[in-house]
Amino acid sequence: MGFRSWLRERFSRSAQRKRRVDAPGSPSAHAARPEIAPGFPQDEWEEVPAYLPVDPAEHLPACIIASAIAAGAQEESKLVVKRVSVANPEHQRVAVIATALGAGALEKSSFAVKRIYKQKDMEGTQSDAA
Repeated sequence: MGFRSWLRERFSRSAQRKRRVDAPGSPSAHAARPEIAPGFPQDEWEEVPAYLPVDPAEHLPACIIASAIAAGAQEESKLVVKRVSVANPEHQRVAVIATALGAGALEKSSFAVKRIYKQKDMEGTQSDAA
């Protein structure tokens, strides 16, 4: 095992997680809350969808345009539209800001936003105790 392999094994996220679980006085693995990232419990965050469903009344124009583009010159073709969605403006805005901030530090880089989370409104979910 080389030095780099030892470092990778010693300081990887999975090794750190294992050390926390194995440490005396730490909660057991069954009692640990699932996390979306270290220190961010999954039950306090909700994923922002990349696409939002469209009202069924607005499906017809989208279906006609998509069918016309897909069919092209082949009139005998058949197209079935199962779902129509629109891009979520909140998701787009956050993705653009995050990639712009990342590109500011590393100009010749590219980024792919996989998921975006927002913190849940915790005030509305808790009841006031008298």
